[in-house]
Amino acid sequence: MSRVRASILVALAAIVASPASATACLRVGVYQDRPVSGHKTLSAAVGPGLTTVSVYVGANELVSPNVIDLVKRRGLQLIVAWQPDDRPATLTRVAQGRYDIALRRLVRQIRGLKPSAILRPMPEPNTPWYAWSGPVSRQGGPRYVRAWKHVRRVVRRAAGIKPVRLMWTAYARPVPEEATNEFRDYFPGRSQVDLVGAVAYNFGVTEDLDWSLPQTLFGEAYDTIDALARKPFWIAETGTTAVGGSKADWLVQLKAAGDAMPRLKGVVLYDVDEPNGDFRLRDSAETTAAVTDYLTGACRR
Repeated sequence: MSRVRASILVALAAIVASPASATACLRVGVYQDRPVSGHKTLSAAVGPGLTTVSVYVGANELVSPNVIDLVKRRGLQLIVAWQPDDRPATLTRVAQGRYDIALRRLVRQIRGLKPSAILRPMPEPNTPWYAWSGPVSRQGGPRYVRAWKHVRRVVRRAAGIKPVRLMWTAYARPVPEEATNEFRDYFPGRSQVDLVGAVAYNFGVTEDLDWSLPQTLFGEAYDTIDALARKPFWIAETGTTAVGGSKADWLVQLKAAGDAMPRLKGVVLYDVDEPNGDFRLRDSAETTAAVTDYLTGACRR
């Protein structure tokens, strides 16, 4: 789920209607390898409601100017996953300020966007597939928390009065499931985050995996993270293949699962065909129709 390709891949912002308020709506978006052309094509196929674009940048990279132009022209919300991928000791390097110059440059690029941009630093720390992951080189939760707090200080100073919101996102279950690899081990504190979220995928029926329903993927993670944070929650990356089941039915169930999450504010759908599976949202007429239905009640701007 990122430019740092791992066992699990990226998805994008899809947002669903929140039961917390009769007038609230959920922001819906998508991750695509080519968002500038892809967003326009997908929107034309599924109708209005795709209002978020999610991208990934390395530690010293900026968002493509073409993407910045896209979000400005169409009034979209931008989510940026920031991925400092040096090895070893990535978390120590972050906390020591090794990436501060590049991080400030990135924040200056995205501050002032409307709606406010969301920065997602060092996502999914409770997994073994990223340089900033706690289990990698036994970096652990305390180092991650120190690195996060440093990033927040840098972002707030660089953003100034133009807000850039920080979203903390974990994988929806710890990998590996160990006592020192729980959500709480990486959570930097309620005052340190603006938004929270979780990531998970249904890879379908394979030799090692069963068909996974959205409630199974996200229900427990939502409850646990919500108890830590009481902040707006995003399904920050998700998607499904059709191996062993129906994509259209899965999207119906995703909407139902969201209805049971009072603080759910956004969902990020993965719209890519890649080696881990075909997650495209237009692979069949049934899937496309299900996405259109899913966008019913979504935010329109």
